[in-house]
Amino acid sequence: MKKINIIITILFVFFYFSGFSQLKVASDGKVGIGIGTTTPNSDLSIGSEGNTNYALFSKGDNYGSIYAEGISMGLYAKRTGSASSSWLYAAFGSATVTASVYSIGTRGECYSAGAEGSGRAWGVLGKAGNSTSGYNYGVFGTTLGTQNGAGIVGTTNSNTDIQIPGVYAGYFDGNMKVTGLINGVTVGSSDMRLKQNIIGLETSIPASKGVTTLNTVLQMMPVEYNLQQQYQESKGDSATVKKALYDETSQLFQKKHFGLVAQDLQKLYPELVYKADDGFLSINYTGIIPLLIQSIKELKTEVDGLKSSGGTEEKSALLTNETEAKLYQNAPNPFDSNTTINFEIPESVQNAQLYILNMNGNLLKTLQIHQRGAGDEIINGNEYNAGMYLYSLVCDGKIVDTKQMLLTK
Repeated sequence: MKKINIIITILFVFFYFSGFSQLKVASDGKVGIGIGTTTPNSDLSIGSEGNTNYALFSKGDNYGSIYAEGISMGLYAKRTGSASSSWLYAAFGSATVTASVYSIGTRGECYSAGAEGSGRAWGVLGKAGNSTSGYNYGVFGTTLGTQNGAGIVGTTNSNTDIQIPGVYAGYFDGNMKVTGLINGVTVGSSDMRLKQNIIGLETSIPASKGVTTLNTVLQMMPVEYNLQQQYQESKGDSATVKKALYDETSQLFQKKHFGLVAQDLQKLYPELVYKADDGFLSINYTGIIPLLIQSIKELKTEVDGLKSSGGTEEKSALLTNETEAKLYQNAPNPFDSNTTINFEIPESVQNAQLYILNMNGNLLKTLQIHQRGAGDEIINGNEYNAGMYLYSLVCDGKIVDTKQMLLTK
């Protein structure tokens, strides 16, 4: 009886300070506020007749429920003062887990059937700060019990019924994007039971076709770069504001990065390049590792073949020439017009040539070298298409050294 009196007192105070509201008590004890002569369906219905599935139903239409800060709300709860226990709640949602039922402790939903041109929508918005350092959580989720699940689950396309195959702090069904660093060990699913159509690289790209993994990998062009600032447009009701994507004082933005250009790699291995929803290209760098391993295997096969070919005298002569003659890296490299190749050829060499080859090993040009000692040859970039090339110094029929050069236009 005392509890009922307290509830009636609270309702009376609410009614007193809400002159535009009407209080209706139905014959079954259900109470309605601001619903006119409509019979309430919930134990307490505010702004609507409610629903029999809800004990409390509150609906704020137009500006019917406004908090002092100018925020329109259907329901507002605030807890102040001290607490008699170690937990203090402004609102608490709890539901009993029931078999064959979707049990939800607290549900937040903000959705429009039609796409709007302005505004913001949050299903759940959490903010926290200035508690003990390291113990401020905007949104917190954890798992209990012995069944599989996740503390936080994120999905796309309204997928609300997924089976989680383990226990995770976070589980996401859909693409993810991070604008900062990820600190941890990154692993990817690679179990044979998750794969089909498995073919070894030496079979899928056989050397008999004139194209090896090594030749293709050698055409990859590693680069050094810095991140370029990107901006996100924040559209308001009256103006559009641009917000920087990266914190320019962060290590991520200030440090140099090393990698590949997605557009270049796409020409060689389109399977490793992905296009995101924003139109930008990304690279699966993990997928490059098997290509590097296969390249090493192919290179070892070539080296073993060279070791086993030729007699002792030929090998000795080759080593002698390699020791005496020298071939240097071209400069500049990469180049877009001309580049210079320097070399050293001893006086004892009778015949010397500089071979220019493509990445398939096809000979494109032979330059006869008459200089002895330190010398150089200028390569005219206009004679070739943009791409990666090889050049070899050959002395008296023996290859001294081979290097790569990159022509860009």
